[in-house]
Amino acid sequence: MERKNILDVSWGTIFKVFVTVICLYFLYLIRDLIIWFIFGLVISILMEPLVILFSRRKVPHTVAVVIVYLLIFGLFGYLLYLAIPFFISEIQHFSEVFPNQLKEYLAEISPFLEKVGLEALGDFESMLENIEQYFQEMSRNAFSTIVTLFGGILATFFTISLSFFLSLEKGLMEKGLIIFFPKRYEEYLLGLWRRSKQKVTGWFLMRIIGVIFVGFSSYIIFKALDVGYPILLSAIGGVFDFVPILGPMVASVLIFAVVSVESIVKGIFVIIAFGIIQLIENTVVLPILAQKIIRVPPVLVLIALFIGGKLWGVLGAILLVPLIAILFEFIKDFLEEKKEEVFASRFPSEENVFD
Repeated sequence: MERKNILDVSWGTIFKVFVTVICLYFLYLIRDLIIWFIFGLVISILMEPLVILFSRRKVPHTVAVVIVYLLIFGLFGYLLYLAIPFFISEIQHFSEVFPNQLKEYLAEISPFLEKVGLEALGDFESMLENIEQYFQEMSRNAFSTIVTLFGGILATFFTISLSFFLSLEKGLMEKGLIIFFPKRYEEYLLGLWRRSKQKVTGWFLMRIIGVIFVGFSSYIIFKALDVGYPILLSAIGGVFDFVPILGPMVASVLIFAVVSVESIVKGIFVIIAFGIIQLIENTVVLPILAQKIIRVPPVLVLIALFIGGKLWGVLGAILLVPLIAILFEFIKDFLEEKKEEVFASRFPSEENVFD
């Protein structure tokens, strides 16, 4: 007798699937707002230690938040006000000088290339024109590039404003966890949130200290080796160092490309010195800081940088790392709990054995 398989799906199940699809589609539509909210939350977490510092000195919480945001973003804006015109002029000067320096360098090595059957000047003429046009375009659009880097004026303003209001509401996330989750999970979730905040703050603090160390050390080395554009190159080395693993690699290529036009030997010495600075940072500076700060595994950092960069650019690559750190903390707790359960099932306590 032939058997018939009948798929019985209730209207309730269909309705739940329909509502789920609608909710997911709605979240997709407001994905930018969700991303801005997450970034605003991360910024508010970073501001919290300074707010607490002022609050401990008997400053009201609201006043402390206003002071911290005015100090941080006022200082940041002032530094940009001083730095942007300088870097624009440096880039413009570099775009004018670099093609000529490269042409002179190729003219010097062209006899050697001709001996091995390569044409230097003829093959590189069009390349020089493209390089010159690229640097001129980059110098003209330097300011717009900086604005685009931070995701636009609207997104930046919204994110900062949101982080400000999140900081104003004291213990907002803690209250949300208490309201939306059962009482039995309250203590664990609050502890997880505290550890996650420490991880977020610690990671950014370590990166900032690393940026300062690499930038300052690079400037001293570049000045000692009489390298052109020492401020610009040391700034490139420091800023790119904020992005772990990939940042120093990209900075090394850029620095070597610029210095080697002046002198190949000097370029090699500069790269060796820059590598030593990176080695000192990774083996001395960061481990000392990590004694009190729990770091995210490098593999997770690399994954977060790749995903964040692909989805939301440079800002996403930087800010997704703390979010991965929070997720890592949760997964670590979950795995430890599962391990304890397995251990308890395989090795019962003495009381259970002798019962």
